[in-house]
Amino acid sequence: MNSAPLVLDPPDESGRRRVSYDGVVLGTADRPSDVVELLRHAGVTAPEALDLGDPEVAEWRGAGPESWAESPP
Repeated sequence: MNSAPLVLDPPDESGRRRVSYDGVVLGTADRPSDVVELLRHAGVTAPEALDLGDPEVAEWRGAGPESWAESPP
């Protein structure tokens, strides 16, 4: 089982992903920059420096970091 603090659920039918950090749902993201903003609002220090491709940082469920909405709102 992955112990990454950041969990990105599979994309929904719109390509959005639910984002959780340390077991707390932060919201949904349409793109990686949304993940950074959700983390920033949650109080994570320097979220832009996190390597979202590192499995010790982020657990990508259902699809990898390349799967996002094609045309987010």
